[in-house]
Amino acid sequence: MDNPHRSMSNRLARMALCVLLAGAWYPAFGAQCPKLLMFDGVDLRTQTNAGQAAYWGETVGVQGFFLNNVMAHWRVDVGTDPDSKLWQKASRFQSIYSKDGVTDNFIKVALYKAHDWHDKRENDAVVKRFAHAAMLARHAGFKGMALDLEPYKPTWGGPAGGPELASTVEQEGRAIGEAMHKAYPGMTLIVLPDVLAQTHRYDTLVQRFKSKVHDMKSGTPPPRYDAYELSVPFVRGLLSVPWKHVVIAMEQTYSRNAEGMGPSAQRSRDSYEKLMGRSAEAMNLTASPGLWTLGPTQRDKSARETPTRFEQRLEAAYAASKRYVWIYGKGSAWQTDGPYAPGPVNADFDQYLHVIHQVRASCSSARGAPKDRR
Repeated sequence: MDNPHRSMSNRLARMALCVLLAGAWYPAFGAQCPKLLMFDGVDLRTQTNAGQAAYWGETVGVQGFFLNNVMAHWRVDVGTDPDSKLWQKASRFQSIYSKDGVTDNFIKVALYKAHDWHDKRENDAVVKRFAHAAMLARHAGFKGMALDLEPYKPTWGGPAGGPELASTVEQEGRAIGEAMHKAYPGMTLIVLPDVLAQTHRYDTLVQRFKSKVHDMKSGTPPPRYDAYELSVPFVRGLLSVPWKHVVIAMEQTYSRNAEGMGPSAQRSRDSYEKLMGRSAEAMNLTASPGLWTLGPTQRDKSARETPTRFEQRLEAAYAASKRYVWIYGKGSAWQTDGPYAPGPVNADFDQYLHVIHQVRASCSSARGAPKDRR
């Protein structure tokens, strides 16, 4: 692999090349560098202390988390009591971690439990739960909310219902959005994955062809696009709210080559412009490339890509993004004896950390932004 200590000038040259490759998708020079977020990996219930904050902020170099154990799913109500243990833990986490640069934290809400769209009482209850979570996020000083819309339980089609529910689902999306926005007007909303990319409705012919070729090579059945169909009206309702900022956290970039990062981000923005009939700028919407580098499974901490490829793709992701780049943590792949999977990290772990710090430094230099203190 490349020498991890090669000169900064070589790195700046590569960063400049990423700028040229990204073309129209690269933000203007002098713009703020995107911040690096980690999906999961940390547990605020057991890791809210100065040592863990220093590890994630200083050693790893992330600047925020999608936090899993606050409002884990739609059936959880965080309440409204700022003196409750959960609210105190969240506030303490933000206070401690922000001292080490981990400032942009989000309450991540997933679909781990089934939801019955036919039950109006449950629909109304979910709206209140999201409002309470947004209140907590604001109180704690979090950046906002991250809605993980992957249907871990059928939610957007199949046994959950069909097109006849589209109107109900869109109304629920709008109600949830309005409730969160009222509770926390300045919050940033993250939506993941790029649900429109999961539906044939927004696929290009080339994308469909590539998908079929991949399925034939891998021997896996083709994706069930109907599993995401109802997510389209839901997101249409959700994005009808005048958010301060919306981030589409893309999973289609998990294995994409470096040169594909910029075009992927542009396609994602184009899809949401088509859906909403408004420009990305009018919606304050940006696309955020995601990388999945370590941890093929919950217990396996081995690498999914070499440090060299990680560096190339992370540089390109930074070049393609305005606000955030994120890494799928997959349990505790980024920490020895972490809360999700005890055991040593990958043998080349230090090289992956080196990549993060060098790419961040290169971005700051290339964009003329103030250098991070880490």
